[in-house]
Amino acid sequence: MTENKVSSYRSFKDKEKPVEVRLSNIIAAKAVGDAVRTSLGPKGMDKMIQTGSGEVVITNDGATILKHMSVLHPAAKMLVDLSAAQDVEAGDGTTSVVVIAGALLGAAEKMLVKGIHPTTIAEAFQRAANKSTEFLTEMSTQIDLSDKNSLLRAASTSLNSKIVSQYSGLLAPIAVDAVLRVIDPATATNVDLKDIRIVKKVGGTIDDTELIDGLVLTQNVVKNSGGPTRIEKAKIGLIQFQLSPPKPDMENQIIVNDYRLMDKILKEERQYLLNMCKKIKKTGCNVLLIQKSILRDAVNDLSLHFLSKLKILVVKDIERDEIEFICKSTGCKPIADIESFAEDKLGYAELIDEVQTSGARVVKITGVKHIGKTVSILCRGANSLVLEEAERSLHDALCVVRCLVKKKALIAGGGAPEIEVSQRLSEYAKTLKGMEAHCFEAFANALEVIPITLAENAGLNPINIVTELRNKHALGEKTAGINVKKVALGFILVVYLFIFLKEVFNIHFYI
Repeated sequence: MTENKVSSYRSFKDKEKPVEVRLSNIIAAKAVGDAVRTSLGPKGMDKMIQTGSGEVVITNDGATILKHMSVLHPAAKMLVDLSAAQDVEAGDGTTSVVVIAGALLGAAEKMLVKGIHPTTIAEAFQRAANKSTEFLTEMSTQIDLSDKNSLLRAASTSLNSKIVSQYSGLLAPIAVDAVLRVIDPATATNVDLKDIRIVKKVGGTIDDTELIDGLVLTQNVVKNSGGPTRIEKAKIGLIQFQLSPPKPDMENQIIVNDYRLMDKILKEERQYLLNMCKKIKKTGCNVLLIQKSILRDAVNDLSLHFLSKLKILVVKDIERDEIEFICKSTGCKPIADIESFAEDKLGYAELIDEVQTSGARVVKITGVKHIGKTVSILCRGANSLVLEEAERSLHDALCVVRCLVKKKALIAGGGAPEIEVSQRLSEYAKTLKGMEAHCFEAFANALEVIPITLAENAGLNPINIVTELRNKHALGEKTAGINVKKVALGFILVVYLFIFLKEVFNIHFYI
């Protein structure tokens, strides 16, 4: 009994165990940062990932890479969650946050080895982050949303590090125009990206991507019954009930022995469907959108035949998650029952037309009732891999413009803000005393991981590049950064998101 007590006392007093746990957590998190580090910047490499279902994904988007990684360690999972949070908040910079977090953890590890207490490190890092935010605010340049060139440069910068970078001249204006059309630039403080719908359609090339004032449906018009494929002055009805014979709630069978009874059943079925179609036509509806049903067929051949005779254009299999956007765009209201089908629930559009482009058919709804509330982007690509990456890149560009609407300020890119903040933090650390000064210095050195990584991924000498960058910033060139396309240093003008780095430095540090 006495030996057990002594043993438990020793394990309680053992200082090595918590140190080992902390170090293992830091090593696991740093491993995640190192995994995505090579995909940072315009010269970063793309990753080919095979998902558990066998699907292949090619991307250099940090959030996408980490989402498909099977991370088991809880500390490493926190970095995956950090990247996902950055994707929601800023939309871009998902790789940078993980790389910076990994570098900060590496700096914390060195402080722990020196014997500095974890609480001291965490508090000092938090103060250093707040100080960094102040420095970034000072070096930012205010912009106006009427300055379209600044918005285009910011969106292009986001796209330059993507697989679709060669199409940034096409996609950046689409992203900027899409955001500006759904907000009032004079008063807007945020953008609801749900008002901008990206519709993917395989076929053609990314050059065929276009912005549409209205609505695009990937479902085809039902033509097998001879109905119309083009309607002007369209009155649109969106139904959530079935245009097919009713069925009982319970599974049962009806046996008919008499052919006259069979004929009567068929006649009643025919009359039932005809009455429903006539009610729809009576309201003035000439375009019918039918929600996809999981229980039974939403529409059958007989009802399609009646609708075509009544000159009503039909698009079926509308997905549930499309309903809200369609209603907001056209002004229609979803109708759950034929008895509540009324004219005041119909939407309006100048033209609905099924068009064929690059071997694929889409339904375009233009001249919608609520112009300026929603827009659609028809994204094209030769195959699903390119199409998925184009959609991710467009989403990042839209988020970049949204960030500029939230916080109308820009800072330089190419590693310039990191070097500037690093140098100013180092100067500030000299005014501090004790352990805090060491922690501030470690924080400052960790920020240099971004220019070092940009130089490494571009095939440059990171030591020479960072040394020269420090020299230029010491001489007052605040916007000097790495121009990886010209393989040199230069003035990297304001093309980087202020809010992005601000979000990075607002991370709470737990060690």
